[in-house]
Amino acid sequence: MDTNIAENIRSYRKLCGMTQEQLAEVLGVSVGAVYKWESRTSLPELQLIMEMADFFEVSVDALLGYKMKDNRLSVTVERLWKASGDRDYDAVTDAEKAIRKYPHSFDVLYAAANLYYTFGADTRKESWLQRAIELLDSARLLVSQCTDPRVNESVIFGRMAEMYELLGETDKALELLKTNNAAAIFNDIIGITLLSHGKDPEEANGYLEDGFLRAISSLIRCVLGYVMLFDVRNDNASGIEMMRWIIPLLEGLKKTDEPNFLDKMIAVCNACLAIFLFKSGNWKETEDSLKKARDLARTFDAAPNYGAERLKFVRGSQWSSAHDSLGKTAMDAVEFVLHDKDPELRNLWAEICARKD
Repeated sequence: MDTNIAENIRSYRKLCGMTQEQLAEVLGVSVGAVYKWESRTSLPELQLIMEMADFFEVSVDALLGYKMKDNRLSVTVERLWKASGDRDYDAVTDAEKAIRKYPHSFDVLYAAANLYYTFGADTRKESWLQRAIELLDSARLLVSQCTDPRVNESVIFGRMAEMYELLGETDKALELLKTNNAAAIFNDIIGITLLSHGKDPEEANGYLEDGFLRAISSLIRCVLGYVMLFDVRNDNASGIEMMRWIIPLLEGLKKTDEPNFLDKMIAVCNACLAIFLFKSGNWKETEDSLKKARDLARTFDAAPNYGAERLKFVRGSQWSSAHDSLGKTAMDAVEFVLHDKDPELRNLWAEICARKD
């Protein structure tokens, strides 16, 4: 327990205009004893602390310079997370005290595990990594207490696998990742781990390929979400910037010129770009974007293909086809994006669709 009693004895003594000899005489101790107290060489006995507090007319707490910590559960958890971020390695003592005080609290066990994991990963100290695994295994049994929707049993197993990997226990790490790979959340990690340890490259390819395709799907959903956000905010500049970033990226993923599901998404993105261009008053580029959306949609709908094999870097995957909720055809998808927009924009789209150019 840290106190400031040495500094406080010296400070209060000087405030009283006393020398060490005078204070020693008042307390009935040697000058050497006072010197040791003020130099942190030794601590006065409790009775003498009480006598000094009375003499200096301060409380014992004030003389000790001790401030009691707020040890409520929520504050304790917050303190453990902060210690992890601050790399306060002395906080392992506080972590163990918290575990003893709240042994059945998921929040305490998980925060303490994170602290040990962070410190162990930084220093490669095996005992800290092992302790993190123990705490996570205990927290896993209390996961029903967890109020953070981002954390579940699979996530905990994933953290444990990271620590086994740092400890050189690759097989244990892979077993945990493979058996707790809900929604394929660990595909990329499994693929990397397999390859980095000389495991079967074909097995690694399967995990990486599936993860790659899911990442593309997730990216498209995020972009469409941003489209809605920028539209609501009337942030046309950001909308235009995002569409001009995503369209070339999706085009670059096409393995051949043959139609595939990316064409449907690129058509939708061109329609989204047209929305932001129209709202910015750029009529010519709006028309060009709508024409691109029309042409791509018609080409795809003439020979629709949702197979993943037409994407670059993909040879063949169990996740063999894509899907979306935008409409049965690419034209339906573009109509869906434009259906509630400005009537003038809708009329321009209808006119472009009626053309034969």
